[in-house]
This record gives sequence, structure tokens and C-alpha cells, in this order.
Amino acid sequence: MFYLTRQTAFEASHYSRLPELSDAENYELFGAAANPNSHGHNYVLEVMVKGDLDTDDGMVINLTTLDALLKTEVVANYDHKHLNKQHPVFSKNPRLQPTCENITIEIWQRLAPCLPDGLLHRVRLYESSARFADYYGDDMMVYLTKVYEFSAAHRLHSHALSDEDNRDIFGKCNNPAGHGHNYVLEVTVKGDVDAKTGLVAGLNLLDEAVEKQVYTRFDYKHLNLDTPEFETLNPTSENFVKVLWDVLEPNLQPVVLHRLRLRETPKNHFDYYGESS
Repeated sequence: MFYLTRQTAFEASHYSRLPELSDAENYELFGAAANPNSHGHNYVLEVMVKGDLDTDDGMVINLTTLDALLKTEVVANYDHKHLNKQHPVFSKNPRLQPTCENITIEIWQRLAPCLPDGLLHRVRLYESSARFADYYGDDMMVYLTKVYEFSAAHRLHSHALSDEDNRDIFGKCNNPAGHGHNYVLEVTVKGDVDAKTGLVAGLNLLDEAVEKQVYTRFDYKHLNLDTPEFETLNPTSENFVKVLWDVLEPNLQPVVLHRLRLRETPKNHFDYYGESS
């Protein structure tokens, strides 16, 4: 089985508002996206297809065919459009919010009938570099990811090892004075898209949880010296991503936390799906 990803882009504006809610309630639910004057994005779309190779041409699908489909079904309906007013689906149903989640599902529904059965594997839509949604055609289940960055110092040192062993294992990362990173944290939640709001989670929920549980605890801190979580626990990124899960997961409920990805450097990142995975 081979997986091929093709990317395209479009520019569009929209707003998210429920007419029965006040301005304050809309802003509480949708954040700045509730601005009735609209806002816009440079959307980036990734379409992943899967299948066996054609024995004649050695491809999963001809890229020319896929590009033509993206042009007619996606770009023509989204690019340089106001989605609430000009999109053929969202404009006819003002109750259907053109959120990242709903747009991702709508694009899947456009593309799937035009491709051989089972060929379309995933649609990923980047609303920005820090927010994207994944859809796999599974009813209304969408995976929503937001990306955060924070700064911290640490020293890799295990109290279960001798000083010599710590130096041998962790090398320069065992420097007693410590060193630091600009950590990048991807928070992925999953769930059915709410039919009323078009959201998997309120737009402020993830930001507020990360602000309280991550930034307040760890941003501009020395993990070994400033945080109780690492008084005795070696702050490897493997341990750190689990600690982040443990402080975030209870504070996101009933939204389901699916995955955390902690990027320590451009060369390495660490994924954690919880103990039940």
C-alpha cells in the first residue's frame, strides 16, 4: 500500500456566528472569528490518497488527474471567495459554519465521489501554520491540532545513575549549568463536529488550557529548578511530553485529547497518545 500526498492552496474569508447569540456569546464561542466584518486565511490543503501501484504507469494516481480535480472541486469553489456569502454549500445554509472542521469535511465530500472507492485516505486543512484539521471520512470525527511554542531550560540528569553514567549517557546535555530549547507543542483533540457550532472544541478552550497548564508552569522556567514535576524526574522530552499530557488531559474534558507532539529541536520530536494507546 502506497500513500501519496498532494498540496494546493486557496485564499478565502469568512466569519462564524450564531444569530441567536449575543456578540459577547459569539466571541466567547468563536473568538475573533466571530467578527461580523469577516476575516481571512491563506489556506493550505493536503490531500492524501492510498492504494497499490498501477502495473502499467507505476503510480497510485496520475498527478495531472489529481491536480485537475483539486482545481475544479476545491480551488474553483473556495479561492478568493467569501465562504458565508459565495460558497455553494455554506451560502445556502447559513446555519452551517465555515469552520476549519466543516470545510475539511466538505472538501472530503466533494473529492471522494470523484475518486475510485477507497482511494481518498485523508484531507488535512491548514487554517494557519498553528491550526489544522484532519478528516478521514469517519462520520463526523475530526482531529483538530493547535501548535504552541514556549521556552525552557533543563539539564538531563537521572538521580538513579552515577555522575559518570549521566555524563556518558547524556553528554553535553548533562551540563550542570543547563541548556535550553524553544519547545513546540502540538495539541491534537478529536471528536464529532458539533452540528450547531461547527467545532470539535471551543476556539478558546485549548488556548486557555495551554496558558494555564503549560505556559504558567513551564514557559521561561528551568525545569529542574523551577518546577515540582521535575524535582526528581529527569526532564527528557519523553518524560516531559507525558507530564504535559497529565496536566492538560483533565483540563480539556469532555473534549478528548488524542495526541501530544513535543518538538525539542528541528531534528527530533516525541509523540504521546496516553497510557491507553
